[in-house]
Amino acid sequence: MLLVAAATAPGVWSTATFVRLNRVLAHALRESEHVMAETAAVAGALEREDDALLLAFAGHSNAATELDGRRRAVDDALAGLESSLTTSSENRDARDLRRAIATYRVAGDHAVTDGPTADGPERYQRAVNPLLRSAVGIVARIRDEHIARTQHAVTFARDEARRSIGMAVGISFGTLALLALFGLQLARGVVWPLHALTATVEALRRGDFDQRTPVRSHDEIGRLTEGVNRMAADLAEFRRANMSEVLKAKSVLEATLAALPDAVIVVDPDETIVATNQFARSVVSEDGRPPQALDALPLPFDVIDATRETLRGSRPDARVDLQRAIPVTVAGEPLKLLPRVVPLNGFGAPARGAVLLLNDVTELVHLDEMRMELVAVASHQLRTPVTTLRMTLGMLEEATDAWAERQRELLRTALGGVAQLAATVDEFLDLTRIEAGELRLGCERVSMAAVVAEALRDARTHCEDAGITLRSMVDPDLPLVRLDPARVGVVLTNVLSNAIKYTPDGGYVTVTVTRMGAAGEGSTIRVAVSDTGRGVPEELRDRIFEKFFRVEHQTADDDGVRGSGIGLYLAREVVEAHGGTIRCETGDGGRGTRILFELPIAGPSEASSAGPR
Repeated sequence: MLLVAAATAPGVWSTATFVRLNRVLAHALRESEHVMAETAAVAGALEREDDALLLAFAGHSNAATELDGRRRAVDDALAGLESSLTTSSENRDARDLRRAIATYRVAGDHAVTDGPTADGPERYQRAVNPLLRSAVGIVARIRDEHIARTQHAVTFARDEARRSIGMAVGISFGTLALLALFGLQLARGVVWPLHALTATVEALRRGDFDQRTPVRSHDEIGRLTEGVNRMAADLAEFRRANMSEVLKAKSVLEATLAALPDAVIVVDPDETIVATNQFARSVVSEDGRPPQALDALPLPFDVIDATRETLRGSRPDARVDLQRAIPVTVAGEPLKLLPRVVPLNGFGAPARGAVLLLNDVTELVHLDEMRMELVAVASHQLRTPVTTLRMTLGMLEEATDAWAERQRELLRTALGGVAQLAATVDEFLDLTRIEAGELRLGCERVSMAAVVAEALRDARTHCEDAGITLRSMVDPDLPLVRLDPARVGVVLTNVLSNAIKYTPDGGYVTVTVTRMGAAGEGSTIRVAVSDTGRGVPEELRDRIFEKFFRVEHQTADDDGVRGSGIGLYLAREVVEAHGGTIRCETGDGGRGTRILFELPIAGPSEASSAGPR
């Protein structure tokens, strides 16, 4: 009886202990499995929300509705996860997760509001994707805490089982055979599976999600083992999906850069080259490996300096000038590349990077050269017949005393038309001289007031015919200015002609001439021509001085005004050849246009010529 009692008591005690342990383990692992499923659901919902955000960022029509649905799915999954958490640390993690998701959504909404741009994919990777990874990291932290708790429960059960076995052996030494058989069966059914489960949980904690535990029974331990195996499979699938998304985003960015037809060079705030596409590598390197530093690029100094100034916060020059195109040879083919620098944010305020774009404008340069050659040939061919026609009409004018008034008026009209044609031919000839760098200035000391008066005298008739009031305000104390009077007269004529063209009947054209600065070096004469026309849009005010540029070609307005598009270009070249500046701004009272140019009183510092820059 005592032996039976001695043998039975440890067995009953051990059985009760193992039943308790099985219940504890089953409860802990069921809870862990539930939490693992909830964390996987939250992480998957976040990834699907990020997919919807990328669609919205790309401008898809129904992306906003899809994004709202995905966000509700994330909120539902997060609520389910929070209801499964019990410890204070887990609740803190849940609050951190909710804040991280909110921060990610705010950044995503800002990115969608900014719209798709050339640097859009990289901006997403730098500003939005890290916030998503932070939220997914908090989900992983909650999952790891449950894995650790499960491991602790398994370890505790293993230790308790060992103690139970030792106590049973100590108390039941006399019934060693019976208890040995019972202990062996117990070890095979509980201890060994628990050892295997402990090893699996430890492997999951290290990130080895391919570890599995063989299922040897269909009891609680067997079901527990099946649950751990399912959890490991879910975690492995989640990691594979996450890595796939990261690799996909990286390949999309690389493919986008490679597909761009222009050479793209990305420079960070430290003037280090961090990315290039294939075209850029073929331009700046011979072996396919681009230089690592900005200074090492085989490009002109002005391009390097413009990139460096953009890195320092200066506004890049957006003016398109084909004469700045860089000649290069790629794969034996001569090309012309036009450099352009674009600021790039995302390196952390206040630092910023820059993207150096080299646009292939070979065909445009060729067309521009052909156009200039055509202009030059046509101008030279027209000059002789225009001169002959002008002389013939002049000789006819000497014998008009016996003519009727109508005939004399027709002759005057013909002379005016020939004069306008001659002026246009002269403009085109000046244009060809500027392009060839052969426009020389004949500077002398002259009265600026006299130059202005002559231009006003010629413009007054045109104003009267158009019903426009011409007003002038000239400083009576203007000093003599060293300049080329003929060229500056052309500048005034072109600016006045432009103002008269765009001023409606009943409007005003005002010419103001003043001295800027005290007497001595640095003082200038400022000439301002204002009109009351429709004005020039702000984004086009720098471009009106480009060669062959017409505002009518860029806007929907077309009031029948025609021109060659080179008058203001010639004005800019002549003014800059004198060492001066010219600009366009809004007229008086926010109406119309004002063209201002300033000329140094001392004149150019040396013999000047206007030509390609």
